[in-house]
Amino acid sequence: MSAPHALAVRPGDAPARGPLGAAVVCFDDWAGTPGVHLLYADLDLADRARLHADLGTEGTGDDALVVAAIQTWGDDAPDRLGGTFAYAAWDGARQAVVGAVDGLGLQPLGVAETPGGLVIGGDVRAVLAADGVPDDLDEGALAAALLDAAFKPAAVGRTFLRAIRALPPAHRLVADGTGVLTARYWRPETTPVRHFRGIEACGAALRTLLREVTAEAIDDAEPGTVGVHLSAGIDSTAVAAFAAEALAARGLPPPTAFSWLPAPEPGTPPAPDQARVLAVADRWGMDVVWCPPTPDDALAGLSMDATREPTTMWTPEAPVRRAAAERGIRLMLSGWGGDEAISFSGRGLVGPHLLRTGRWGPLIAFALADPRAALQRYRASPIRRARLTAHPPLDVMREAALRGEHATFARPDLLRRADLPESLPKPVGDPRAYLAWLLHRGHLGQRTAAWAQVGTPLGLRYRYPLLDRRVLTFALSLPPEAWLTRRRLRRWPLREATAGLVPDRVRLHDSKAEPTWTEASRQSTEVAAAQFASLAARPGAHARAHLIDIDALGEALSAWSQKIERQNHGQWTRLGLQAVSFLPSSSAPPS
Repeated sequence: MSAPHALAVRPGDAPARGPLGAAVVCFDDWAGTPGVHLLYADLDLADRARLHADLGTEGTGDDALVVAAIQTWGDDAPDRLGGTFAYAAWDGARQAVVGAVDGLGLQPLGVAETPGGLVIGGDVRAVLAADGVPDDLDEGALAAALLDAAFKPAAVGRTFLRAIRALPPAHRLVADGTGVLTARYWRPETTPVRHFRGIEACGAALRTLLREVTAEAIDDAEPGTVGVHLSAGIDSTAVAAFAAEALAARGLPPPTAFSWLPAPEPGTPPAPDQARVLAVADRWGMDVVWCPPTPDDALAGLSMDATREPTTMWTPEAPVRRAAAERGIRLMLSGWGGDEAISFSGRGLVGPHLLRTGRWGPLIAFALADPRAALQRYRASPIRRARLTAHPPLDVMREAALRGEHATFARPDLLRRADLPESLPKPVGDPRAYLAWLLHRGHLGQRTAAWAQVGTPLGLRYRYPLLDRRVLTFALSLPPEAWLTRRRLRRWPLREATAGLVPDRVRLHDSKAEPTWTEASRQSTEVAAAQFASLAARPGAHARAHLIDIDALGEALSAWSQKIERQNHGQWTRLGLQAVSFLPSSSAPPS
């Protein structure tokens, strides 16, 4: 089925399939059933050769691998699986339902308890399709999102619906008639550290790993059906290059590149970011499909209801989905998530951490190699640390908002009564702990889940080589000095790994900024914001006027669309666009 749906799953039935299906499970139906039986499966496993060797299986699909993993490893199964997954299974030995999501929650899992059973699915709309699951809002989660645009409910085990809980990244569950228990199975910050003889050796090892991971990611794709996101940054260009290399090794044409940037104007030189895209495409003979967002795309994204619809990054990816479907693309590779792991920038934490821990050697070498850059970094580090730590808890934001000192479109009554969730505390000082915090904030899975839910009806799958567990483990194992600035550039592990594969004008570019795309996106969203009156007037929009100050929201977006600056302009804009997405939609827009 291409629409969210719920199915009763009884002994002998096939599992409900994610991301659009949900399993309705009655404990009485399963009582006394022996063995392990999948109830819900949204599986895209990786590192299968290792799994087959470890489990003694051969030639079995992902379903059978998960069943064998549960039978063999029990609670340790999710930690030993590879790839992305969300599953629930009946475990006859426990007479209970067991389940898990992958380490980043890239495949989501929502759970609603019902009398005598559970409803389990990756899409809250599918869970809501089951009888007996109410759709009351979780006002605490809504208030948190209206206070902090970076808040993601799945990170703390919630959704925007009170009856549906999310299983957080790197968690497993056990459920029976007494309730649902969850536990974390992976702590990234405990990854053992490994050392290399210089950044060149680190880059060589990473190149070997990325070749393996990317080749495996496209191994089951039919020729001519592979696409890649291609921006002007190092993450997407690395994935595109490794994919093109792997296809060439099999004698196949390169993937089709899809860029969010607008096409260069005929007869004029391309802008710098467009030129970097073309440089990578020319290196590997890739066709580039330029897919800038349109005002209609922006309006469609704003018209959806983020409490239950997949709104995340709808606007920029909508034209890509259309273009991919027209060209028969069935697998899209993305460089999403590089910033949080293998192309981590250090975020201004590395130097101070090395100073505090007495590891001065790398800093002295850096200062001797480039004294001017070292002095600039030293002067800027207090500002960077202040920016990184300036993220107060939600309770503090609420009090500031009630005093009129924090931007929000939440009604004061909502803020006063809301049961705000506990936010994940941001670690201070330790780069490895900060990396782990980035991985578990929930934003990675929110985007991948949304793209899977809207891509599935089109037959389009997404894969993210830079978020493969093996690549994450590599990144987490690097000592802090691996992230030091060299030659006035950061992100050196990935830069070294792509030497000879990505043109140096891209590989050694000092910024991830894409002004051409930023301007195209701003223009399309401004046009959509100017049509806010039509959004606010649509049927049902004012059903949440007691939660969201719709009049203030309309005024703010109107001012933004007219380029009227205000204090904390960027914060108000982000929160305003998010608040619009929480208005009820009259209907889901087309893909």
